[in-house]
Amino acid sequence: MNFMSYVAEVSRGWDEPNARDMGRMTSQPNAKGEMYYLNNDIDMKVKIAAMARRLEELEMTKMQEVQAISQTPLQAMPCAICLSYEHLVEECPTIPAVREMFGDCNTYNSNWRDHPNFSWKPQPP
Repeated sequence: MNFMSYVAEVSRGWDEPNARDMGRMTSQPNAKGEMYYLNNDIDMKVKIAAMARRLEELEMTKMQEVQAISQTPLQAMPCAICLSYEHLVEECPTIPAVREMFGDCNTYNSNWRDHPNFSWKPQPP
């Protein structure tokens, strides 16, 4: 049940007082037509009760969503290198072949240190 239908269902009886309330009802000097004013204390209690009910509803729907998410099976991701579902990227058998082909060499060349195109210094025009 969504919140708006709940409020519509509960508020049907708000317009007309029931028989029990008729004896306790006193006339209000500020009442206009059929509209009655609640004092601030009762009004705040009603608002707090409505917010508490709404919070309970939200907690229940969130709990159902969490349970639904936890029941969904996890989907396996393929290895990004060879697109196989049999292993993770770290365990891919093609990694040793790549290391063997290219080696673990250092790519820094000390001769490039003074090259003008690889410098962060501003170049003269």
